[in-house]
Amino acid sequence: MIDLRSDTLTLPSDAMKEKMLSVKLGDDVFGEDPTVNLLEQKAASMFDMESAIFCPSGTMTNQIAINIHTQPGDEVICSREAHIYNYEGGGIAKNSGASVRLIERNNGLLNHEDVLKNINQDDVHCPRTALVALENTSNRGGGVCYSKDELIKIKNVCVQSKIPLHLDGARIFNALVEKKTISKISR
Repeated sequence: MIDLRSDTLTLPSDAMKEKMLSVKLGDDVFGEDPTVNLLEQKAASMFDMESAIFCPSGTMTNQIAINIHTQPGDEVICSREAHIYNYEGGGIAKNSGASVRLIERNNGLLNHEDVLKNINQDDVHCPRTALVALENTSNRGGGVCYSKDELIKIKNVCVQSKIPLHLDGARIFNALVEKKTISKISR
């Protein structure tokens, strides 16, 4: 049975542990770690991106992304159930100085209408909506996944509104397996 609640539920097999002990290592700061370099190249290729960067935790990855897309005083739209809101130690406020617009959804999945109606107008009295953050799969939603159609609709709202879209993809491979789209990503 596949359990999509959390990325931490998946433990490495014995073969994976053996491989971890035998990989070649180097200094990542100087770009000399062949394993990290290969991982970054593979991830970039799989998702058709120019490049990728290895981060040792999903929280670190999320907090870097939020910080890149926001300025102090900005606002991030996310689900009240989102990992970035519930489990990252107030990182949005502490690391980026941004506030959060929480959308109530029992399963943690937003829809494009939620996003559209929660974007602040250009008004000196309101924080600038600077980022929309989704989580796929939804941890507190029991591992439910977005449909590709809804992700595209949300992306279109963000593009039209000139607001970046961030995906907390800690369980992205779980979502791809569940939606049977994993074979569409190059291996």
